[in-house]
Amino acid sequence: MSASSRKMLRSTRAKLLLVAGLVGIYLVASMQAAKFTQQPQDPVLHHDESTSSRHDVDPEKTPAGDRRFVVVVPADDPNPDLCKVVTSAIALGYPSPVVLNWGKDFNKHGKDFGSSHLGKITGTLEYLEQMTRNDADDGDRLSDDDLVLVVDAYDVWFQLPPEVMLRRYHAQNQEANRRLEAQWLGSSPVEQTMRQSIIVSTQKRCWPTPKDSPSRLHCHALPESPLRRDLYGPGTDTRSLLNPWHDYRPRYLNSGTIMGPAGDMRRYFRRVKEKMDRTLAANGGRLASDQGVFAEVLGEQEIWRTWRRDRAYNSSSGVSPEEAVMMAGADFEFGVGLDYSQEMSLPTNYEEHDGQFVQLKDEDRIEQLSHRLGISPKRLSGVPSDLALAHNPLRDLAAAGEAVGGWDAMPVYADFFTTAVPVILHHNAYRLGRKYRRTQWWSQTWFFPHLRALLELRLNGRGEAPRPLAILPARGGGTLKYWAPASDATKKHPRVFEADKVTGGQGLAELEFGELCRWPTEDEGSWRHWYDEVFRDGKGPI
Repeated sequence: MSASSRKMLRSTRAKLLLVAGLVGIYLVASMQAAKFTQQPQDPVLHHDESTSSRHDVDPEKTPAGDRRFVVVVPADDPNPDLCKVVTSAIALGYPSPVVLNWGKDFNKHGKDFGSSHLGKITGTLEYLEQMTRNDADDGDRLSDDDLVLVVDAYDVWFQLPPEVMLRRYHAQNQEANRRLEAQWLGSSPVEQTMRQSIIVSTQKRCWPTPKDSPSRLHCHALPESPLRRDLYGPGTDTRSLLNPWHDYRPRYLNSGTIMGPAGDMRRYFRRVKEKMDRTLAANGGRLASDQGVFAEVLGEQEIWRTWRRDRAYNSSSGVSPEEAVMMAGADFEFGVGLDYSQEMSLPTNYEEHDGQFVQLKDEDRIEQLSHRLGISPKRLSGVPSDLALAHNPLRDLAAAGEAVGGWDAMPVYADFFTTAVPVILHHNAYRLGRKYRRTQWWSQTWFFPHLRALLELRLNGRGEAPRPLAILPARGGGTLKYWAPASDATKKHPRVFEADKVTGGQGLAELEFGELCRWPTEDEGSWRHWYDEVFRDGKGPI
């Protein structure tokens, strides 16, 4: 055979392999599309809970009073992506975020590549320890019952206002506590001490794996997801060909978002740091992921809960002798649970194609996009009940008497499988370079065309008295009100936490957007500036 003939044969084989591969992808996609057909009445949650009821807050389970709510962002370097986290929060009416670890050198480009992630643990714990001191500055001080939301710094956007987040936090905790009470099987001589007060975001894969981290995640010990068992068709919770983890219901910890009372969070982070220190000591100071440490503490809690139930009822559900020895004489209950529905925060990894920005009133578009995913009939329908009641920030920009559209006309990110319209969108999908969405999708958010105006409104203020971030019905006919810290009244910009500024009446210092938002190498002579990316309106900085 001549050289030209061999070359032609190789080319033909390559084309045949390409065609075969495309046919295979088509067949797999067709099978994927065929398996999601459902009955119209099927609920997303398998315990038959309507969208309305899963957002309801039981007043009798809600204490009355006034509490503060703070947003905390561990970030050591400036970046326009950090700016998007902060500006989306402020524009939507959240308290001005507090930045932790600012300016610290974590040697990101050296051998200690995991230290910036571990800084989330050390920095947040230091903040919780210092800000709950009695002598902390009044404007920023936290009580143990005040709520703290910790979010990742460079790939997170807020899209719904704080009252929705706060309502979902309480509704999810109450639902989780009902599940825990039901699992206790009624009366027992052993007191039921399991309660949920901290909620962490959730993902589809148990990660990091043993080859990636020395942390022991105890994946086997985690509870089943409460989402419907056929969420992704008959193959739910099994590996799929094109996206191995896509068909798993979210039930594993993702450390991108953590929310809970300051006192409970302080105790939880103390345990996480203790676990981190032990793991570092046993592994030569090497630990690449904070997520593995958080997940290990959660896994130990779930083993402890199972062990407690076994002891209370003289039963056995799989706790090994080694695990039983570990549980004896210790308290592993930290009140930690997961955001299974991903309505508080939605990490996009392994569910990259499951959602898009849509107007919730556009039923035809939702039907079309659902059909592409093989969901028939569509599940996503209408505005979530808690969002329908929420204040629309665009009303703050409107002139007196000017009509403002409802939430159904505002593009929001929604998941067509779970029907989640999350408060926070976490762009942690990285395969095939999907981090690009942090840039390309920014202009699809409902607030983007109004971002500068909303920020100017929040930063300049109009002299109004502070108003609650949320008002929830509480026991005894009372209310639970959430407020921004008092320092928000005079310090409108994001603030930076420095331990030596906590006392003495100084309070936390503000960060200017030019310092927070610039690219690390940006200067006055740069051809492109941070505001060209964040605002894209040609009007310069704010």
